[in-house]
Amino acid sequence: MAIHWAVSDMINTRQQRILFESNCALAKETFLNPSGFYQHQHIMYEISARLRHLQDWSFHHCVQERNIVAQEVAKTVTNDHRYHSYIAAGGPSWLQHSIEREART
Repeated sequence: MAIHWAVSDMINTRQQRILFESNCALAKETFLNPSGFYQHQHIMYEISARLRHLQDWSFHHCVQERNIVAQEVAKTVTNDHRYHSYIAAGGPSWLQHSIEREART
């Protein structure tokens, strides 16, 4: 569901050239072997259909330690009930510093 939300949000905010990253092993396996996940077939079809609206995209699996900024954003979204994209509105004050720190590592 998180990937579905992320793809939809990128379309809704008219983003292009997107690199999606996830540390979820199940998401990785579902993309690599969709026929092995019949129970997720409907959501995978919806995600695939939505991805066609993006000009250029890629999906990468990453280890949890390399995805700290995304985890912090997800925490603030769920803990603070910020369900609308606040990244487009400039984001929280800590975000830019966190992105720069993660880029250096």
